[in-house]
Amino acid sequence: MKHVYRLALMLGLWPLSISAQYSQSFDSATLPSDWTIINGGDTGTWKTWTSYDSTFSASHSGSHFLGLEYGSDAHSDYAISPAIVVTAGVSDKLTFWGRNRGAGLAEIVDLKISTTTPTAAAFTTTLASAVKPPVTWQQYTYDLTPYVGQTIYIAFYSTTTDIWFIGIDDFVVSSNTLAVSEAAADKKSISIYPNPVGDILTIESKNKISEINIYDMTGRAQKLIAPNSGTTKITMSDLSAGNYVVKIKEGSTEKSYKIIKK
Repeated sequence: MKHVYRLALMLGLWPLSISAQYSQSFDSATLPSDWTIINGGDTGTWKTWTSYDSTFSASHSGSHFLGLEYGSDAHSDYAISPAIVVTAGVSDKLTFWGRNRGAGLAEIVDLKISTTTPTAAAFTTTLASAVKPPVTWQQYTYDLTPYVGQTIYIAFYSTTTDIWFIGIDDFVVSSNTLAVSEAAADKKSISIYPNPVGDILTIESKNKISEINIYDMTGRAQKLIAPNSGTTKITMSDLSAGNYVVKIKEGSTEKSYKIIKK
């Protein structure tokens, strides 16, 4: 599969909306035509691989993955996604898988964001710095909510010198909120009611909630609460009627839910 633009149909509590999600598994001998590669350092550059050696011999899925090999001179290399329109509840989460060839000489990459063009000078924002995957495939997840309403490019950026080899696979931009079926399955651990809500929203969890954020559909933060308990009540009467995303953090886990304010 070279790449897939997926039409996400948002049903249930939301008005009907259709928006594109994106996935790329790099399953070709050539780089995807919608990706931009900038090789600003040594001769080594981002390309697709089926394997690197007998130790790093397989992609996370499919036949190929994106990889970058060491060079004796410093990298200044970008692998840049196509333009992505970040839409709340549709395309506001990034996931990908990464791994290194060796732990002792592990490659690191920065994740960079451009809101203008896929050029090196435009990547002035860092989504994550010094990402260093282990020697087995590991999934990484990043929140794109701050970019809701914007068109962005996402880049893997390497500046390492004489290290070893890094692989990237299964790059996906998708929904940061739970679907209706997922929310139903999650009811045993977290309850949010009433929904639609008028004045007071109650959130109950079997675990301790460390942080609650409420965003409007443009991605603007409306409320930040740090209850440090399993139950909290949030005043909603000061918010305008409409759709909101509630993000709940329990330890290292963060989940998002859709609500309606009456």
